[in-house]
Amino acid sequence: MSEAGMSFDQEQDAVVWDGLRTFSRLPDWLVAARDPDRICARLSHIVPEFDQGRILLQKCDVGHIRYKEDRWTGLYHLATSLPGEKTPQTVILEGAIYPPGVIPQGEPQVEGAFGREGWHATIPDLNLKLKTQASETVLASLAFLTDPEESRHYLIRNIQAGSRKYHNIEIQASNPKVVRYKPGSRCTVLYHPEYPHNMPPDQQWPELVVAKIYRGEKGKNAFDSMVALWNSPLGSSDTVQIAEPLAYNEQERVMIQGPIREEKTLKRFMIAAFQAGTSEAIEELNQVMRKTAAGLAELHQSNVTLGQTWDWEDEMSEVRERIERLSTAYPDLAQAADPLLDRLEQLADACPPDPLVPTHGSFRPAQVLLYKDQIGFIDFDSFCQSEPANDLALFLSTVMSLGLTNSDFDDARDSGSTMDEKTRQSRFEMAMSVSENFLDEYEKHAPVSRQRVALWESLDIFMLVLHGWIKVKVGESSDILYLMERFLQSKKFVGTL
Repeated sequence: MSEAGMSFDQEQDAVVWDGLRTFSRLPDWLVAARDPDRICARLSHIVPEFDQGRILLQKCDVGHIRYKEDRWTGLYHLATSLPGEKTPQTVILEGAIYPPGVIPQGEPQVEGAFGREGWHATIPDLNLKLKTQASETVLASLAFLTDPEESRHYLIRNIQAGSRKYHNIEIQASNPKVVRYKPGSRCTVLYHPEYPHNMPPDQQWPELVVAKIYRGEKGKNAFDSMVALWNSPLGSSDTVQIAEPLAYNEQERVMIQGPIREEKTLKRFMIAAFQAGTSEAIEELNQVMRKTAAGLAELHQSNVTLGQTWDWEDEMSEVRERIERLSTAYPDLAQAADPLLDRLEQLADACPPDPLVPTHGSFRPAQVLLYKDQIGFIDFDSFCQSEPANDLALFLSTVMSLGLTNSDFDDARDSGSTMDEKTRQSRFEMAMSVSENFLDEYEKHAPVSRQRVALWESLDIFMLVLHGWIKVKVGESSDILYLMERFLQSKKFVGTL
């Protein structure tokens, strides 16, 4: 088939472009429940403690909104204080945003004492229900892993049982610190262990220890994959570092690993480079990207065979499933997405996949740690067997989104769009150049079909478009849709198919 026949020409494929434009604007009722100023103003009037001045409401931050089943759920962080107090207290509310018509219209209802368990409010004009955040119940091990004495005993017991190398480890103090916490889903605790002064002289116990608590079975997959990778050539690589797996407790779903040094993530380094926009900053970024590409190629050539198989059909099914779930609240989206997805499936049928390789499965710049002149890879929760385009496309689509939005849609915040058309075009071209340099370097170390990378990348970018709706990214959705349209018209997509 000719290049013209494979392209997304605007006249020939008007139905594709019309469908994409359906995603260009989030509905006003959804945006309203995401607006912190509007939430603050509404609560100030309907909550008696605020309205009567018994508690002062200073600020409201909205974060971690996700679409689940038939509604959006999120956390609302309220900064409050008592009259005369200078130090604010944070009260976290769980929110549920419903499509119009689900909550009967009428006056807002508030019950209970604000900040106490059992407090809840219904705000019909915002299609919003709020309640005091419940205590953590899903991550049952969080309490003892953050307790200095209990965590000390836990680390000793599990590391001694899980690692022959450290079978005699003794810890005098664990010094726990929560470094990442997603309520009900995942938590990462960092420990700076203190060891006995009379420890065996030939022992080098871990300088840092990390415990990760998981909600489901991904912790077991991560640990098994890390053990296999640690025992493969990647474990002694001079190119990229991975953390040493120490133990996995299946009952508590806790994985314990050794240290991996970090000054910053590649994501943060990349955002700074794109914001600077100078040739020097981009060249420094390209140097790190070349190391990352070589490290990813080593991972793909590690010959580790663990993990489920994940192919293009699985990826496409997941995208369609998310659209179907989202359509429960906004029915027009499924029909709008079909023309693009149908065309991508046709193109995929004409491009045979590459052989399966060991695959990170969630490889983004945030999963690459930088320390001096070293790089390290983390978060092997989704490790699987897939074609190399899976990792490459997800990484590159995130690079493109960072170039335009300074966010990879994992942040709670919504950075918003402040770019004019000229700046946006320049940032797109800059990100595309960085992406191509990365792919060029990867191909020096491992083979890959560029056609397959382009196809997977188009699907990953469309997933970002969906995330604008799933995560209510008000300010960034237009930039991601711009990225989607520019990518489908780019030489990288059209020229390789």
